[in-house]
Amino acid sequence: MLYTIIPYELIFEHRDEIKDNIIETNIEGKMFLLEKEENRYKIIRLYSTNPNDYLETKYMPGNSIDFKKI
Repeated sequence: MLYTIIPYELIFEHRDEIKDNIIETNIEGKMFLLEKEENRYKIIRLYSTNPNDYLETKYMPGNSIDFKKI
């Protein structure tokens, strides 16, 4: 729920510009924001409360994940 004096249209004015090829998903117990490419997904963002997850190079933004893992 959103309580604000700012009109809804101003808050969400760019909502239509969100890309259709971006998804959020859970892989190996970690939440990711992924961008669909040709045969793979590119990692945009990792959401985790565990600092050790950010140290794993396979989860770094810009790396790719196969469709098979999703």
